[in-house]
Amino acid sequence: MKYKRQSRIIKIVKSMPVHTHEELIEILKHDGFKITQATVSRDIKELGLIKVPASDGSSVYSLPEKSPDTSTARIDMVADSVKKVTAALHTVVINTYPGMASAVAAALDSVMKDDIIGSIAGDDTVLVITDSPETASDIETKIRSTFKTE
Repeated sequence: MKYKRQSRIIKIVKSMPVHTHEELIEILKHDGFKITQATVSRDIKELGLIKVPASDGSSVYSLPEKSPDTSTARIDMVADSVKKVTAALHTVVINTYPGMASAVAAALDSVMKDDIIGSIAGDDTVLVITDSPETASDIETKIRSTFKTE
């Protein structure tokens, strides 16, 4: 549940301005998460969210600039969740344990955003879209290596 929640927090912060803990809590509760202020505070700290100035003069939560340590930490958190990786045409299908696909997709998006067009996560499957079958094959190899899977 933690990985799903943190993945959702990342998507929220990327897609809309969030000014306070309370605002984030309300959005998460609306999305069906049962959380407390302390849980959200821990998530903010673990994700490394920072406050940055907004165009209206207020401040909003933002993801930190990409750093190798953050990317490595995200991959390490979900590395054992990947069961199988398969390239098919210009896509790569990643099978995970139930409930882990969103976390795996978020980790991939953070470390491979220049290599992939995008990813879609279900409960236990991630679909990664690439620009060609050749790229899909290369990405499959990278993902297998990154997640140390066959």
